[in-house]
Order: sequence, then structure tokens, then C-alpha cells
Amino acid sequence: MTHDMPGMHDMLAPLTWARALTTWRFAPITAVLVAVALVLYLAGVLAARRNGRAWPVARTAAFVAGLAVIVAAVMGSPAVYGDGGLFWVHMIQHLMLIMVVPWLLCLGHPLSLLRAATRGRAHDRVERIRLSKAAAFATSPITGLVVYAGVLFGVHLSGFMNAMMGSPALMALEHVLYVGGGYLYFSQLLTRDSPPRELSYPLRLFALFMGMSADTIVGVVLLQATEPPFPAYARMHPSWGPGPLADIHGGGAAMWIGGDGLMFVMTIIVMLRWLSDRSPEAAKAGRFFESVRQATLAATGDEAAPGTGEADRARLRGSADVDDDDAALQAYNALLARLNGPGANDPADRPRTAG
Repeated sequence: MTHDMPGMHDMLAPLTWARALTTWRFAPITAVLVAVALVLYLAGVLAARRNGRAWPVARTAAFVAGLAVIVAAVMGSPAVYGDGGLFWVHMIQHLMLIMVVPWLLCLGHPLSLLRAATRGRAHDRVERIRLSKAAAFATSPITGLVVYAGVLFGVHLSGFMNAMMGSPALMALEHVLYVGGGYLYFSQLLTRDSPPRELSYPLRLFALFMGMSADTIVGVVLLQATEPPFPAYARMHPSWGPGPLADIHGGGAAMWIGGDGLMFVMTIIVMLRWLSDRSPEAAKAGRFFESVRQATLAATGDEAAPGTGEADRARLRGSADVDDDDAALQAYNALLARLNGPGANDPADRPRTAG
């Protein structure tokens, strides 16, 4: 993805909401790449249907939306004003390309579409690649996290920004790194897009937390800057905008608050999917946390009611003796009955049971 450099940065009109929505410039290479990706995806949908595989409309809509965000980020006001010297706008463009675009493209499940659209030898080749060691390495959460953090640190905490402002090629490389690095990081955390192996939900949440930490580090470092760290960017700064240092601080705040906010939303989505997942892997992880809850409850019961019988305490400990919700509820009610004392035999005071 690349674009044409604006000719005179100091001639930019002050940024307003109206200009943010109506300012555009044509980027031919980006337009061609987006068009090719759209055609290939739609061709895959048609091929999948010919193979008898219905393709969800929601996935197609998500992928198309991801391409639309690329167009807005690279050809809209985030590119015009971001490359024109407003660092905080440039950081918004970064968040669009490294987080929003990969998220939407992942929801399009392009790898699953490739499997559904191919058959015969082509499908066999796709499967061999998908199950290869190289694919396992590329889709590892460690690899994705290292690439994601490396892109963030390498672009914002080095001299890359200074060099990029005078090089259209480096700007194009930056955009490719954002979209590619973000996709590599999010693809196996937010979806099940034909991975060579499934990632557990606790591992997904941990990887998202670590990615949030990378966003925070970059944002805090920029917020603590005492002078503009990118002289080339400061020289292009429009006179009507905030001061160069205030602009850097605004960009740091955008990365910290915006990046962490988007990561938090993704974390909530993963947790909701975990709660609704009925697969054996998700159930196993759920039983682990249930055992922790049971152990905590048992310890609380031991301290609060020393007279609790050994048999009751044994039933409250560990998931080996309490494997289902009914048994756990019975053990919980037994504990409450003992804590209630002599009045526990009164039907009006008994804990309510399910069903």
C-alpha cells in the first residue's frame, strides 16, 4: 500500500469534522491492491458455493468492511493530515491499520474461505501448507505478539519516523507492516480461521493482555517526551495545529487510550465466546476455574465454620469429587445450611436449590 506525498504540507486547511469526512486523495497502488483483494475474496465465495459450501454473509461483510477501512486510512483524512504533520492524526491512522483492519479481515475468515473454495490437488496443497511447521510457527501466539510489539516499538521508538517522512517507499512499508503484523497477531486470538492447532482461551486472553501492554508502553513513552522526538515530523507541523510537543503527547494519548480501549473490547469478546463455547477444550478450562472457585469456597467454609464435617469439606474441595453443577450446588447448600445454624432445618430458611 502506498500513496502520493502531499506537495505542500503548510497549505493544508485547518482540520474540522467536515474536512475529516470529505478530505480524500487518490492512492493508485492502494486502490489496485484493495480491488484485487476484493475480487479474489468474492471469487472465493462463488467457488465455495459451487463446491456446496454456503458462505456466511456476515463474514463477507466483515472482510469488505476491513478493505473499506484501509481505503479510509490510506486515502482519507487520516493520511492527508497525518502525513501533513499532525502526529496525533497519524497515530489514529496507525490504530486503524494495525488493529481495526486486521480485526475485520480476521472476521472474514479468508483462510477458511480458501479451504472451502479449493478442491482436489489444490485443496491438498492448501492443507499441507496449513498443517506445516512453518504455518505452526507463523500462527504461534508468541510469533504474533513479537511481530506486533516489534512493529509498534520499531516504528514509534526509533528513527524510522524521521526516515519515513521523506520516503514514500518507507510509508508503504509501514502500512504493510501494520496490516500484516496486526493480522498475524489477531488472526488466532479473535477467530478460528483454520489454525493448525487451537489456542486455549486463557492463552488468548494472556496474549491480548501482553499486546495491550505494548500499546501502553508506546503511549506512555510518547506522553513523557520532553521535546519532539521526530524532527522531520516537527518541521512539517502546520502552524494552525497544536504545538509540536503537544502534538506528540496527543499521539501518545491516542495510542494509549485508543489502543487499550480497542484491546479491552477484543478481550470482552473473547471472554464472551469462551462462556458460550461448548467444545471439550473450553469445558476443560472452565472446569479448572471452577475447581479454583470450589477450593476458595471450601477454604472460606473451613475458616467460617470450624464445625463443618470432614465429609462436607471433602465434597467442597477439588473438582475430582464435584464434576457437575448439581453436585456443586448441593455442596454449596450443605455449607450454607451449617452456617445458618439450628434454624437451617426451618423450610423457610433453607437455601433455594436449582430446579
